[in-house]
Amino acid sequence: MEKRRFLIGLFIMTGLILGSLFTNFIYKDYLAYGGQMDSLVLTNKDLYVSSSSLLPYILFKRGKQYGIFFLAGYLLQPLVFLYGGAFCIAFFLGSILSLQVIQLGMKGLFLAAFSFFPHFICYAMAGLLLIRRNIVESKKEEMFSYEEHSFLNRFSIQMEIIFVIVGCILESYVNPAMMAGVLKILG
Repeated sequence: MEKRRFLIGLFIMTGLILGSLFTNFIYKDYLAYGGQMDSLVLTNKDLYVSSSSLLPYILFKRGKQYGIFFLAGYLLQPLVFLYGGAFCIAFFLGSILSLQVIQLGMKGLFLAAFSFFPHFICYAMAGLLLIRRNIVESKKEEMFSYEEHSFLNRFSIQMEIIFVIVGCILESYVNPAMMAGVLKILG
């Protein structure tokens, strides 16, 4: 278990560092060829206004992402899925944080941190359930058939879908209101 935690931490740290370095190299090349940073980082305050058209878009986007994770969880070995997912998430997080800090400094760091709250709590719960279910499925041969299945084992997929839908609702309505408040405070 300690080896698994060490490897996950290693993949996360490597992803954060490589994501940040990659973004810094792209940023310098982009500006060297006449680009403007405003078009790379979304700083438009009107983006954080919730509307009725935002929920279907986010449901489609997050549903598609969950479907890809669901399929990858079954096609890949659980540990490959876990380590690869940790690296990819850390890489993109490092990239986002680096872009925001380059453009806005410390304000960008706070803005990026608040942009993941509270909906990513629900997405993380869905992801953890997905990983847990895949690890349990891979060890199913080792389990005895007379063992009683827990609530999580029986209703894991339904709970994952509920977490994704609740996360989409939070991302559509709660997060834009929070981001508007954060922008007023930081503005």
